Amino acid sequence: MTTSDYLLYTGLFAAILITQLGTRRPDAKRLLLPVAVVGGIGAKYLTAMPAGATAHLLELAGLAAGLLFGLAAAALIKVRRDDADGRLVTIAGWPYAAVWTLALGLGFAYGSTHWVTASIASFSAAHHMPSTAYGTAFVIMVLTMIVVRTVAVVLRGRASGASIDFRDLRIARRLAR
Repeated sequence: MTTSDYLLYTGLFAAILITQLGTRRPDAKRLLLPVAVVGGIGAKYLTAMPAGATAHLLELAGLAAGLLFGLAAAALIKVRRDDADGRLVTIAGWPYAAVWTLALGLGFAYGSTHWVTASIASFSAAHHMPSTAYGTAFVIMVLTMIVVRTVAVVLRGRASGASIDFRDLRIARRLAR
């Protein structure tokens, strides 16, 4: 991993925690922004998916991990309707932050290029795993995690009777035409 990759992942991690920890009143734009950001980052890594059965297995593992981490993150966010104005309110605490810390595995990312590089290289060679497969699987995991968490918050918010207005989003107006 390059220094820019570390900065990108650390910035993403910080942005997620800063914007979601505590009590928040997210609107539709705030809910969809993390999906758009990770989708944009994903465009850098997902343009040329690595070929080969083992690479695809690693990508499927990233998808499965993202699903599990997304469900865990969603379970750790309290979602309710504000009785005063009917808006969505989310509450996320330190257990939520712990799930993100574990999911993003910044320690693994650093360790894989500094502490256990030889082990990963020998595993990759033995299983014909291209080095790009790891980044692809990671991006798939994070994107899946964010989409699952976002969908769960929207569904739970709607179930609680909270108003989440997507009509004000420019893309929603374009799709409605």
